[in-house]
Amino acid sequence: MTEWLPPNGVLVTDTGHSGIWTGTMVDAKDPAQMFIRCAGSLGWAFPAALGVKCALPDRPVVCFTGDGGFWYHLSELETAVRYGINTVTIINNNHSLNQEKHSNERYYAGGPGNVEELWVFPDTDFSKMAQEMGGFGIRVDDPGEIQGAIDQAVASGKPAVVDVVSDINGIAPRAWTPS
Repeated sequence: MTEWLPPNGVLVTDTGHSGIWTGTMVDAKDPAQMFIRCAGSLGWAFPAALGVKCALPDRPVVCFTGDGGFWYHLSELETAVRYGINTVTIINNNHSLNQEKHSNERYYAGGPGNVEELWVFPDTDFSKMAQEMGGFGIRVDDPGEIQGAIDQAVASGKPAVVDVVSDINGIAPRAWTPS
């Protein structure tokens, strides 16, 4: 994202792991770039990115969220297609809310049932959903293909989803806290 985000680009990111990954790994390289991060409501980033694009129609707007966050407002992708709200949404798709993994396992360890049903989703291809709704969708399984997929998404001229398959065990490092 640091290398790709245009000088006038706006990055809108979700809370949780999405906020940790972008807040610790994405650097602004131009004073005109904007970074808007949610501070609490999972699923906020995608509709917020649509709002940012409506407010700033001439600027590239990129949303970074996880599959857990995207599930909250998936239906707004149809709204984006219908009204030509051309954002690029990059989904960190680990088919889970893996930020909740350790706490769920700790709280429900040894209890009856399947603890994974509390934080694991079916493996879903969001790029196909985007295509079915009339947007652009591309799925990425190889990290080396992410840049090319983002370029294709931007060039599509449509609301776009870049569905990046990631490891369910990739847990974000704890955010920095003052000592």
